[in-house]
Amino acid sequence: MRSVTLIACLPALATALPTTSTEAYKAARALVARAPPEAKAVLKSVTSSGTGCSTNSGGFIFKDDATIAFDSMLVESTMTNPSTHCLITIDLGLDSKWKYTINKATNIRGYVDGGNAVYKVTYTAGGKTSEVSGTVKPTSDGNWAASSTSAGATSAYGGGVAGIDVTLKLNTEPGKVAAVTIDTMDVKFDYSK
Repeated sequence: MRSVTLIACLPALATALPTTSTEAYKAARALVARAPPEAKAVLKSVTSSGTGCSTNSGGFIFKDDATIAFDSMLVESTMTNPSTHCLITIDLGLDSKWKYTINKATNIRGYVDGGNAVYKVTYTAGGKTSEVSGTVKPTSDGNWAASSTSAGATSAYGGGVAGIDVTLKLNTEPGKVAAVTIDTMDVKFDYSK
């Protein structure tokens, strides 16, 4: 079994990062590069959509791991609907004897100022789902972090489509100014027979 980490970067960096679909494919190819050669991994497509990452415009960095920067995973109390989401869809083909599991471990980090928030990340693969959720509360320095482990969602043999749906919602008192972000999110991929 091999592991890969998918990391979502600071929204503030998104403006400095390339946002073309070519860059999206470079990042997703990092997942393919870490698959065992005998798994014959083939990236068929990668897309992103939602208010937290405009259609196919998430900024991507190509490093040792696939690093994803959200365009705008930020929620402010001044918004009419103080919530945002981003759906990333990856179609990954594998040899018929191989499968992958997504969300065996998730680490989320961000910033919060002046209010509480809730986050939810739903992973889907092979018709199965795995979910991570929690509450974000103000801290003395504004930084927040959460970690979880789970059985994850496993694709069918031969791979298939994986979805990562991230939702962030701010809960604040009327008239109070508040903001929350998801800066980074590490997601573990495992390949197995």
